[in-house]
Order: sequence, then C-alpha cells, then structure tokens
Amino acid sequence: MTASNETAQSRDETRPVPLVMTKLHAPPARKQTVPRDRLLERLRPGPGIKVTIVAAPAGSGKTTLLGAWRELERPARPVAWLSLDEGDNDPVVLWSYVLAALRSQCPDLRVSAPPEVLGSARIMDRFLPELVNELIAIGDAALVLDDFHRLGSGLARDSVAWFVDHAPSTLQLVLATRSDPPLPLGAMRAHGELVEIRAAELGFTTEEAEMLLNDRLDLGLEPGSVNDLVERTEGWPAGLYLAALSLQAVEDRPAFLTTFGAESRNVVDFLIGEVLEAHDTATLTLMLRCSILERLCGSLCDAVLEQEGSDELLARLSHSNLFLLPLDDRGTWYRFHHLFAQLLRVELEHREPGLAATLHRRASAWHREHGSTDEAIEHALEAGAFVEARELITTTWFQYTQVARHATVVTWIERFPLEVRRQDPHLLLVAAWVYLLSGQRDASGAAISAVERLRPFDPGPLPDGFSSIEADLALLQGFLTWGDLRYAVERGRRAAELEGPTSPWRPVTDVASGWCLYLLGEFLEADRWFAAATQPALDLEQWRVAVSSLVGRSLVAEALRRTDEQSALAARAVALLQEQRLEGADTELSIALGATLESRGDLESALASFERAVAVHRDSGQPPLLALALIRQAAVLRALDREAEAQAAAEEARSAVDSCPDPGILASWLEDVERPPRTRRRNDDDTLSERELVVLRALTGPLSEREIGRELYLSHNTIHTHTRSIYRKLGVSSRNEAIRRGRELGIL
Repeated sequence: MTASNETAQSRDETRPVPLVMTKLHAPPARKQTVPRDRLLERLRPGPGIKVTIVAAPAGSGKTTLLGAWRELERPARPVAWLSLDEGDNDPVVLWSYVLAALRSQCPDLRVSAPPEVLGSARIMDRFLPELVNELIAIGDAALVLDDFHRLGSGLARDSVAWFVDHAPSTLQLVLATRSDPPLPLGAMRAHGELVEIRAAELGFTTEEAEMLLNDRLDLGLEPGSVNDLVERTEGWPAGLYLAALSLQAVEDRPAFLTTFGAESRNVVDFLIGEVLEAHDTATLTLMLRCSILERLCGSLCDAVLEQEGSDELLARLSHSNLFLLPLDDRGTWYRFHHLFAQLLRVELEHREPGLAATLHRRASAWHREHGSTDEAIEHALEAGAFVEARELITTTWFQYTQVARHATVVTWIERFPLEVRRQDPHLLLVAAWVYLLSGQRDASGAAISAVERLRPFDPGPLPDGFSSIEADLALLQGFLTWGDLRYAVERGRRAAELEGPTSPWRPVTDVASGWCLYLLGEFLEADRWFAAATQPALDLEQWRVAVSSLVGRSLVAEALRRTDEQSALAARAVALLQEQRLEGADTELSIALGATLESRGDLESALASFERAVAVHRDSGQPPLLALALIRQAAVLRALDREAEAQAAAEEARSAVDSCPDPGILASWLEDVERPPRTRRRNDDDTLSERELVVLRALTGPLSEREIGRELYLSHNTIHTHTRSIYRKLGVSSRNEAIRRGRELGIL
C-alpha cells in the first residue's frame, strides 16, 4: 500500500535522488568538427515524420552529427537532448530525465504528477498521455535520445514505443543508436513516417576527410594519401581520426601510411598503441586508468589516480583529442567517447591486469563522499566490492522507493552473486520490500522465505533503522501480504511490539495494522491504529504514511456513518498531498474520495475515482485493496443502471477476493454487490409507502425538508417524519445514504 513507500528518515535523506544534469548537455561544437551539410539536410523535420533514426556502429560520428544539427536548429525551436545510459532502464529514471530535458528547453511545460510520484506502473496510463498533451500545447520542438541502444528490453523501451506511437506531429523525435530500436520500423517506413541515416551515409567522403586531416588537423597529406586512408578505413570517422592522432605524432608520415596497410585486419588494434604512445606518461596514465569512469572531473580523477593535477591534464587533453567530450559549459565534467573508452579499458587490462577493480573502489569512495550514491553503488559492484555495495544499498534503498525507483534497486540486487544474496538477510529484506512495492508478489515471497531459512537472526539493529531483522520481517508480513488479513494483523502487532512506541518505523507499522483491521470490519480498532500513526508520521515528515492514515480514518468514518468527519479527513489527505507536491500518489485516496463523492450523490465523479483506484491496484500485487476498489466501483455502476459493467467489476472483485486466504469483510461486501438490486428481499414492513417514495425522490434534489414540504403542500413536521421513516426502512442515517440506497434498490 502507499504507506510502504515512505521511510523513517530525516528530511535531507528523503529528498528525491538528484539527476545528473550533464546528461542533458549535447557535445559542443569543436574547431576540428567537419561540417556535413549533406547529412544535416536529411535531419530537417518533414511532414508526417514520427521518428528520425541515426543508426550505426560505435565511432560513426552519430553524436557529433546530432550535436552540430542541434546547434543549427536551436535558434528556430527548442531542441532537448538526453544521453542515455544503463541506469535509464528504470522507466521512472528515464522519464524523469526526459521531463528534465524537455523543461530545460520548454520551461512552461507542466505535468500534474512527475514519474517519481506515479511510479513505473502508471507511466503509460497517466504520465505519458499528459506529457503528450503538454507537447501539443508547446508546439514545434525536438527531442534527441542519444545512445538509445543502452536501453534494454522491458518497460522502459515499451514506454518509448508508446510515446512514439502517440507523440504529436509537432515533436521531432531523434534516436541515435548502434542497433535498430524495437519499433515497427517497417510499417513506419511504408507510411513515410521514418527518416533513417545509416553507417554508409555517415562514412566520410574523400572531401570530408580532406577537410578533417588537412584543414582542421593540418597534416598536409597528399590527395592520394587521403583517398588511400578513406578506402582503408571505409570512411569510418573514428578510424580516420585515430589515424590522424597517430600521424600527428610521427615525422615520416608517408612511411607510416605505408606500414598502415591492408594487412592490418583491425584498424583499431593497429592504431591504439600509436595513439597512446604519443602522449606523455602522466596523460597516458590518466587516459588508461580513468577509462573506467562514465564521467570524469579533475577531483574524481585525482582520487582514482591518487595524485593531483588532473584538472589541467583534462583541459589540455580536451583541446587536443576529439575523443574526450566536454559535458558542460564550464569545462568541469567530461567523458571519453564510448568506443575510445572501451579500447582504453582493454588496453588497461593488458598493461595492468586486475588494477580496474582497485580503480573502481577509489571511484566508489569518491562518489560516496560527494553524495552521488548511484555511481558509488555502480563502481562498488563493478569492483566486486559487495560488502561496500551492500552497505550502500541497505542504507539508502528507501530513498529510491520514495521516488518509485524500484527497478533501479532490483537491478543492483540482482547483480550480486547468487551465493552472496542467499546468505545475506539484510539484502534479502531489501529485495523483499522492493519486490513487494513494485507488485512482484512471487519474488517478494521468495525473498521472505529465504530470510526465514537463515534463522536464528543476529539481534542487532539494521542499517535502515529497523530495530532487528525480526521486526523488519514482521512488518513486511503485516503489509496485507497476499490477503491473509488476520495473519497480517498478528504480524503487524508483533512488529509494533518489537519496534516500540518511539521507533521511526512505528507510524508505518500502525498504518499497516489499521488497514488490515479496517478490511476485517473492526472499524473502531482500525481507527485507533490510524489515529496513532498520523501525528508521528507528520513529525517525521513521512508524508505518504500520514496521507494513508488520514485516508484510512476517512473510510472508517464512512463505515461508522460519520459523514462530516469522512469528508473532512479526505480533504486533509488531499491538502497534504498537494502541499508536499505528491499529487498522483493517491492509491487509497482515490477510494476515499470516491466514497465521499458517493455520499454526496455525485455518482459519476465517484465512479471516476474508483476507476483510478482500480487501475492503480491492478499493478500493486495486493488483492484486498484491488477487491475493495472493484466492489465500490461495481456498486456505483449498479446504482447508475450500468448492469453489464457492474457485473464485470464484481466478477473481477470475486477473483481478487477468492485469492485471499482471509479476505475479512470484503467477502460480505462483495456478496451484497453481487445480488442484483431488484431481487434483494425486503420485509413488507420495510417497503416504502407511495408518499415516502415521493419524498425520497424529492430528497434527490437541492431543496431542504422545509422547502419540500411547501412544494408538496405538507407541513415540515410531516416531511421530517416521512424522512425518518425512510431512513429506518432503508437502514441509513443520512440523506445522501438514502439516495444511494434507493438507487441500489432500484426505487429511484
């Protein structure tokens, strides 16, 4: 449930994980860059084009070409840029970056709930439709996704496919990739919706090579030598540039070109040594040892090299080597061209076998000290430093779940060797939580079982603030686990006992128990647990826990027929979400708002709220909450005489209820909904008289009882007596409940 996304930590620790803004910077134009007008013309937007693909192997000049094109386009329209990496396989991360990239160029772009609030399950049904509508309002714009091949299969790529299919014609989407993206390219090609630039077109012509080698790099090569190099490299831009770097370091260039002959089966293998040996020892060491870094700055390189002066070396290398790309306008951050970095890593392992692990450890320590936890964990995992990686993950996993980055944490955990995961209860508990929150029921259950097998547990506290493994495990099992409600209450109470009244996890424990008790029909006891959680959650700034407690209390108030209290509590929950900018994180809130609207007789709006709740809970892995939302939806549909839809919702609710070992009061609520209204038996004494039916129909309008009396030529006392009789016969306590019940019974 929603409360489980919140954690018991301080405000500084619960801020969203920061984005690496250098990913939003296109490579700046360099003085060595060769203008490629023939390709720039191909990139111009055309009518009916959905996607432009620049697809070619590494070193083909894709990024350089698109960087130059972006500079040409920017005066006319906004062009957003995002360089992708493996971390963007988490759809929440991907679309957070896309949103940041678009907003950097279109500041007026607004969405009601960002990806980190909605979570990955609602990217396609909630976030992307709104983003598409906003882009329509923005008008002519472009978005470049560089290194698109670094997105693996799964929801991230699926969401891009949805976006491509629905993006407005005013947006030009450009993908730079080493391999074809999983899009219906054939269909788009047939319909004229696709522009493709492939490796053959990206290859340098003799004229372009002449400009690079002689005009830009001043090598003074004869035309025949230039043409020979183009033939031998097949125009491959990276091969030509590697050759140019080698030529800059030799005096007898014609002799070098003679040795660089057709017998060299691999241009890169031949040239890499020449390029590296042209540099002094300090620069060579930096290039090799810092090739393990995804992005570089002077301070980070100093830490990796355990020396000083890297700032100056990076600045000098950036001016002389096109394979070191600036990532910002201040000359602080750089990255090696991906192909060049791969070559450097191979050469590093050849020259200094096994050193890469030590370098990754140093990089991890630097990132940890500077607060970039993602990269600290990545480098620790690359180093095989599983103790350090485990400490970082078990300490910070809650930050990532708060911003719905469940997939990121799952990916990290799955990179641990299986034998390490199986024997580490702390890591297994984190896995169980993250799988639970992302709706992976079987995986979460397997992790919980694996923890159980490691008994007896060490008694000490856990890195994330739990008092013990036993307490953590008990709370996990208390989160409505798979619908065994009485067992969940038992485990929740055990967690509360173990954590104690002052534990930062106590509000979460109390809310979990409150929900189970509510669904068991123990309303007063549920209210006590919800009420106990609210203020401590607010004090600890556990906003979602506080919202969940208010929502629970609102539904309890409804069950106890405290209509005014019900509305007030739901309003407080909405206000808190808005205040903390968490709109969209409204899973249980949608049920409470629907219940409030239903009590007011606004059935259409209530239905919309219940439908939102159903959509969310289908992906939550928690059948009780899905069943609750479906039961409420079915009741309103039936009241609106939409019988077929009501029956479908009831059937889905039946499936959810039947999957619960102990569904509590949900079973009886569902049975009530499953009975068609007109076949429900009522005692003759409970049948409304003709006059009472007239009064009931009048109660559906805006008139007060006194005004209804004037309309019907009856005294106010008579109308009041009829109203009380109606309430008694229908088993309700308010006007809105009477209206709802009348519709359920088919007499309105």
